[in-house]
Amino acid sequence: MGPVSGHLRTRFRRLGAGAGLLSLLAAISSDVDRAVAQESAGPEVRVGVALDQDRITLTSGGGLRVEDALTGQPAGDVGPGGTLVARAHEDRLSLGGDLRDIPQGVPSVRVVPKARGMPVSVDGRPYRGSIELRVSESGKVSAINELLLEDYLLGVVPLEIGPRSGDEHAAVEAQAVAARTYAVAQLGNHAEAGFDVFGTVSDQVYGGIAAERERSTAAVQRTAGMILMFEGRPIRAYYHSTCGGNTAAIEEVMDREPAPYLQSVSDESPDGTDYCAASPRYRWEVTWTRGQLRSAIQPGVKARFGSAAAPGDVRSVEILGHTPSGRVRDLALRGDGFELVLSRLDIRRALVYEGRILNSTDFAVTRRDDGLVELNGRGYGHGAGMCQWGAIGRARAGQDFDQILSVYYPGAELVNAY
Repeated sequence: MGPVSGHLRTRFRRLGAGAGLLSLLAAISSDVDRAVAQESAGPEVRVGVALDQDRITLTSGGGLRVEDALTGQPAGDVGPGGTLVARAHEDRLSLGGDLRDIPQGVPSVRVVPKARGMPVSVDGRPYRGSIELRVSESGKVSAINELLLEDYLLGVVPLEIGPRSGDEHAAVEAQAVAARTYAVAQLGNHAEAGFDVFGTVSDQVYGGIAAERERSTAAVQRTAGMILMFEGRPIRAYYHSTCGGNTAAIEEVMDREPAPYLQSVSDESPDGTDYCAASPRYRWEVTWTRGQLRSAIQPGVKARFGSAAAPGDVRSVEILGHTPSGRVRDLALRGDGFELVLSRLDIRRALVYEGRILNSTDFAVTRRDDGLVELNGRGYGHGAGMCQWGAIGRARAGQDFDQILSVYYPGAELVNAY
């Protein structure tokens, strides 16, 4: 990649990797070997790809080798095209299928492809790297994909940013840096469960080899090793689909400490339009009858607060206050004999619409003369960090990926970590 634009250099600069940064990655991952496994491909990351299952089936075209995950000792093998079937029995794995020399009484095994570079399929989905099978705390079996960070990103970036055209490549590169930074900051975060990140929206959506696409792979490779840092640590690189005109400070929308690089920023372009205006959820409207509103609210409230909190008929919906970026801070739902006040993400979780949580907390409420409750809103997602559709609009306008990142993560430094 070329050098960072001169007008950004003073506050958004690329730093070379060194022993200090590698030591930092080692400390984050709590395993030096993981942190410096391959200088060109970064630390190893563990992804929870199939969790708390009754049964998991593994295959690989070149066969599988099974090792005791604790000792590294051989624990059997599967021939080419064969299957390894894993279940949990009490606190131990029960392994079968085409496995030869079945190990007895092990809590976890590592499964690697016999043929170098071949994927391992978990319930039909192929993944790079290896798979650890372990008994979960629930007494079921889980599969953890262990692979190098750069390989992991190949299955993340296309799902998080979607298919993009040639004039949007800078947005895909910005997404690659944000996703890499997020993953580095999460290393060791779910250590008690044996992995670093969920392979879902709980962290980042990860689809393995089947999700990989040429354009996003090129973006990952062009930005290889680049992460965002603030005061010597990887930032919390949150991102979302559509900000609707301005992003939110992190403390407005999540129960998180404020961060200088996660403040509210404008998404307005020089011509007065918003960069994210092309998003299909830039503006939206939801309308409920009183009965529909009750049906919409009950599943989300029950899931979040338990059945005792589920309301009856909702007679009023009132916004009690707004955040500095204009999002709803607190929302009161009132009916016969109850009042429920919701804040932040709980607002979106409670107001389920068409099977999904509410688009955003940036909305106005109108009680219409015909008795309907109408929400007119902006944006999609929590609103903190990088606006993905804003990044796409900025890329179309000719901005480079580092310019895009400097807007949405002000004060962060772009670092060549490895």
